[in-house]
Amino acid sequence: MEKHALHGQIVRDFERAPAELVKRFDKHDTAKLVDSMGGYGAMHYEIKPLENSMRVLGTALTVLTRPGDALYVQKAIDLTKPGDVIIISAGGYKDVCVIGERLGYFFKRNGAVGIIVDGAIRDAIGMVADAPPTFARSTCLRIFGSTGPGAINVPVSCGGVTVNPGDIIMGDRDGVVVVPREDAARVADLADAHLDGELARMKDVESGKSVTDVFGLQPKLDRWNG
Repeated sequence: MEKHALHGQIVRDFERAPAELVKRFDKHDTAKLVDSMGGYGAMHYEIKPLENSMRVLGTALTVLTRPGDALYVQKAIDLTKPGDVIIISAGGYKDVCVIGERLGYFFKRNGAVGIIVDGAIRDAIGMVADAPPTFARSTCLRIFGSTGPGAINVPVSCGGVTVNPGDIIMGDRDGVVVVPREDAARVADLADAHLDGELARMKDVESGKSVTDVFGLQPKLDRWNG
């Protein structure tokens, strides 16, 4: 039987980013994190929340699955721990789904704080009501079954970004960003600095300074004037 080297692997134990480190990102948004990583880490723009108010922050539990197949998605429920964000790499297919409301409910029951699907979901109304905040490329009706192949807690590509188990995941109305676990403390420091800078500039503008002065625009404008 032909299969990828990862197919069939189920990794039960891996290192998650510490909860106190994850919490540092709670005051930020996805745009701030992408800025702090030089424009990298953002999943494809099509992966959006089912409702604009949804927000996700937690650590990645990864699932590799064949488009339209739910076998390894189902198995991942039993491995889910509180604070996990379920990352489902389903090839980006928008016309066949890999998860619906019942599986979404089971993930929530086991403590998942988000579901990110590089592909499609169904039962959107039920997912909104009974599943963790869910992000996907599309909603559709078709699903092929639960036969495999797949893998759990292996490195995957989701929305064009590599995700390793234990990475920090944030999602909001703008999209989804992946912060590598081993780089998370540095990114958190940079995000804090970006936020401090933004708040300082807001204070300067509110005190009466011009946006031109606060952002140092004049030298850039002068370049095009003459």
